Amino acid sequence: MVDRLKDKVVVITGAGSGIGLAAARRFHVEGARLVLAGRSEAVQVAADELGVRAVGVRADVSRATDVQRIIDLAVSEYGGLDILCNVAGADPRSKMSFEDETDGDFDLMVSVNLRGVFNTMRAAIPFLLARGGGSIVNVASSAALIASPYLSTYSAAKAGVLGLTRTVAVEYASQGIRANTVCPGPIQTPMLDRGRANNPVAADYIKEKIPMGRIGRADEVADAMLYLASDESSYVTGVALPVEGGQTAK
Repeated sequence: MVDRLKDKVVVITGAGSGIGLAAARRFHVEGARLVLAGRSEAVQVAADELGVRAVGVRADVSRATDVQRIIDLAVSEYGGLDILCNVAGADPRSKMSFEDETDGDFDLMVSVNLRGVFNTMRAAIPFLLARGGGSIVNVASSAALIASPYLSTYSAAKAGVLGLTRTVAVEYASQGIRANTVCPGPIQTPMLDRGRANNPVAADYIKEKIPMGRIGRADEVADAMLYLASDESSYVTGVALPVEGGQTAK
């Protein structure tokens, strides 16, 4: 199926690699007009790869002024905004006990993984309302749904994303805005590769915890995001959709 997002204007943060890049490719096939945001030059590479109907912008979602540039680009380039996808995130350092977490660890997780979502939703909502509504898809983590020892600050920030998303879903439901969260488990991305480098036994540990017995793919998360972004989920809002091979059901 194609054209599920035909002519829809979509902002995707964290679009330079991993889940964000997979979502950009998937949404582009479905006819979306894309603004891809990220902190590195990789986001411009991604936009160049997709070509027509895609522009890239370097930005840090933890900074409100950067976020406003992202939204303003969508409006100036395409005339408005229909869908916001928050994928940008900071990965935690190698697993550590709660008492070893530092103020810097906490501040990084909150500023990118939580404040970034707050900043983008706050900037985007007026433009979604101007179009008569739209869809917000935030990427949290299975760590927001189950206890994740040695990932305390990361888990806390991702759980905060669920709270923000549900509140926005209820507050704006009558005005045509839907807001949902995807909660991936371990997914084969550069972020996971960095985690493996810090903890070589992590891959075996991860597989033991997942009933399906494998690590997920970024395109599998992108498919879930597409469902929540498109009209196929027109009666769905405020949900946290696990994409984790049964990890949270175990």
